[in-house]
Amino acid sequence: MPGPDAGPLEWAGLLQRLNGFHALIHVHADRVSAAVDHVRSIPLFYAEDKGKVYLGDDAEWVRQAIGDSEMDAVAHEEFRLAGYVTGRDTLYPRVKQLQAGELLQVSIRAGQGPRLEMEVNTCRYYRFLHGKPAACTDDELSRTMNGIAIAAVDRLIQYAGGRQIVIPLSGGYDSRFIALMLAKRRYPKVLTFTYGIQGNKESGYSRRVAEELGLPWHFVEYSEQDWCSAWHTEERRRFQRWASGWSSLPHVQDWIAVRALKQRGIAEPDCVFVPGHSGDFVAGSHIPVDAFSSQPVDTALLVRRILERHYVVSGSDMPENARMRFWRDRVLDRAEVNSVADHEQFADAFEKWDWQERQAKYIVNSVRVYEFFGFDWWLPLWDVDFMAFWQGVPLRLRHGRRWYLEQVRAAYADATRRDIGEALHNSSDIGFIGRLGRAVLKQLPVEAKHHLKALRHVVVPRKITNSYLISHLPSQKVVRLQRSGYSPIGMLVDEFLELEMKHGQEAATRYAGELE
Repeated sequence: MPGPDAGPLEWAGLLQRLNGFHALIHVHADRVSAAVDHVRSIPLFYAEDKGKVYLGDDAEWVRQAIGDSEMDAVAHEEFRLAGYVTGRDTLYPRVKQLQAGELLQVSIRAGQGPRLEMEVNTCRYYRFLHGKPAACTDDELSRTMNGIAIAAVDRLIQYAGGRQIVIPLSGGYDSRFIALMLAKRRYPKVLTFTYGIQGNKESGYSRRVAEELGLPWHFVEYSEQDWCSAWHTEERRRFQRWASGWSSLPHVQDWIAVRALKQRGIAEPDCVFVPGHSGDFVAGSHIPVDAFSSQPVDTALLVRRILERHYVVSGSDMPENARMRFWRDRVLDRAEVNSVADHEQFADAFEKWDWQERQAKYIVNSVRVYEFFGFDWWLPLWDVDFMAFWQGVPLRLRHGRRWYLEQVRAAYADATRRDIGEALHNSSDIGFIGRLGRAVLKQLPVEAKHHLKALRHVVVPRKITNSYLISHLPSQKVVRLQRSGYSPIGMLVDEFLELEMKHGQEAATRYAGELE
């Protein structure tokens, strides 16, 4: 542990050597050091007010301590469009958050007279950036990846220490990869589960995977009636307010499922939940196709692709050029780039933005669901060594995460003693018509592909999947919002902001009364 006079360099050195998932606050007589891990898995919030610094893991406590009552207009709009607030900001202007891989130090110095002065500084000790690709063959890379993945799961096994491991098993490859490796290691207490409307495609794939790997499987059925009755409870409202951290929409998709597993005694009280995110991201699934084309790339294209990919859960009345101008500086500030010289830099900047904003603040933050019900969790595909491996994988092997999928399919085929062509694929895999359409799409220029995708979202409203998520909303509101370009998640964002703005105003009134 660094000594009392340790500065950012000493702390950064320690933090860079750590693996696992953590946050820390270390208090000395005249200095407080705080940090979150490489994916902000346990968020910390802070604010300065009247010569004091408030620091803790509850954003609402920090907000109340300084009396912030009105949401920041830009943060509010960003939250509405993306479902989260980027950078150090939160919905409230003076409440800040530590970013993924960030260290904060509060230095306490003597001021004039008896007063003490506080100085707050932050620095980043980790960023998800790619280095020079490893000088080895694809076969050597494959063996290295599997070895690192097994080591990551061994760390999970060591952490679980014989406790029940519960895997939310989807129809995709990431949770399947975790289940596969635990089955290989013959861990004795594994439970898999999935949830949703009876007969959904995901559950069929999930059940088959569990059966082929010899793992127990449980299904939590959802219905609109179950969803509505659970939604209109103080428990759900309390969860959302706490889990949001005033910086992202709380993850509610599996809230009922986890609650049901607890109520029915299926998940043991000391179990460890192990979701599959985000192997697809580190393997390259989010990199825009521009990074693999022969067309030039620049910061303008980077901003456009980030806006197209991430600022789309709710509709916007702002024309595209105006949106570009409005968000450009904020997006580039978060991406920490002034220029993009080549395709590798373009891919790196896009993934870095995605890692520290959507992944850390929205995807990883979903573990608050487990904590709310008193459960533990672990994220083996966010293991530091597993991420470091992918930071050295050539860009060509990260195109559409195809190489990663090949590795998982091969490992799964081997474990189930099938030919790789016969092994179970992904629940999102497409049929003949879909493959034909994709083949046609591949022949189009990059810009045409993006225009078609944008047109599909705006002109032809998509059929709402997982409609139970918004079954508690008035049907007329759902139709109106969908016509305005809102996805189901965007509708939940709209509802959350509306309710919490009202809550903030009521809290401000109470705070003012207490001051009087």
